[in-house]
Amino acid sequence: MAQKRTLAALEVLWRVFVKSTLPPHPEMASATDSPSDRALKALRVSEARYRRLFETARDGILLLNSDTAQIEDVNPYLIELLGYSHAEFLGKKLWEVGPFADKAESKEMFAELQAKGYVRYEDLPLKTKAGAEIPVEFVSNTYDCEGIKIIQCNIRNITERKQMEDQVRQMAFFDELTKLPNRRLLGDRLSQAMAASKRTGSYGVMMFLDLDNFKLLNDAHGHAVGDLLLIETAHRLKSCVREMDTVARFGGDEFVVMIGDLDTDKAESRSQAEIVARKIRAALAMPYVLKIQDEGTAETTVEHQCTASIGLALFGKQETSQANILKWADTAMYRAKEAGSNLIQFYDLTA
Repeated sequence: MAQKRTLAALEVLWRVFVKSTLPPHPEMASATDSPSDRALKALRVSEARYRRLFETARDGILLLNSDTAQIEDVNPYLIELLGYSHAEFLGKKLWEVGPFADKAESKEMFAELQAKGYVRYEDLPLKTKAGAEIPVEFVSNTYDCEGIKIIQCNIRNITERKQMEDQVRQMAFFDELTKLPNRRLLGDRLSQAMAASKRTGSYGVMMFLDLDNFKLLNDAHGHAVGDLLLIETAHRLKSCVREMDTVARFGGDEFVVMIGDLDTDKAESRSQAEIVARKIRAALAMPYVLKIQDEGTAETTVEHQCTASIGLALFGKQETSQANILKWADTAMYRAKEAGSNLIQFYDLTA
């Protein structure tokens, strides 16, 4: 019975995915065959084709009895993907097999399969027997086989697709060198922080940082060493703030730190922001030990002392735009640089 259901599933797959262009099989017909012999041979050839499709498909296929939730069959690819043997699947209820071992969740999932027939999960995590988690695309459909309703589940490994999506997202929203958020993601984070400030009445602060005398390092030792300093700067900035805060690379040797959820009192918020700015200034002023090794040469070490000019702009209660907040912090930063570098300056607003 299970074999017939599998063959019925294969016939569904064949109709959906394959339009046969194969030449007549040598066993298909001969002049002396009776109609019943030709029909039997045609059935054998058809079954062989369907079985081959089932066994060579590069998507996992799982067949469920809609009444009992028992697994009728699985194809070799699903066995390979999840690491369970055919015997470990066959005859078990869906929630009795490792990848679906969360009983409550799998029962709920099966009830949906029963009720709807066609179900699609764009990103369903399944665990292999070895314990690894694999993201899959899960699509089901149903059909009747000799009076029994079968649920056919097609399971596609989307690990590579998700990795590509992550790479695209990384390129779109993060700086390639430092892995910090770029301007686009900063804009999104700032929009959220401004909305939160408006809702709670608390202030946020935008800090604009420019590394002092960074060009001298690039001119003396090359861009590769300069890149190492930028990477280390990113690490130091992240260590000075909370996980919820945003550190972004604005471009070149300019960085932005955005901190939300300060105090509802402006003076207290200013004090809190200044404490963080002083912490950042101290961290960036520590000596940098940069190691570089060109191909075929011994490793060399470059020691560099670097400081930063930091401009701060509070935002929260005043109605303004993202562009203004960035402009205010940038203006304050240039005032700090003009005043002698390694300084902290606020952009004063009446609010």
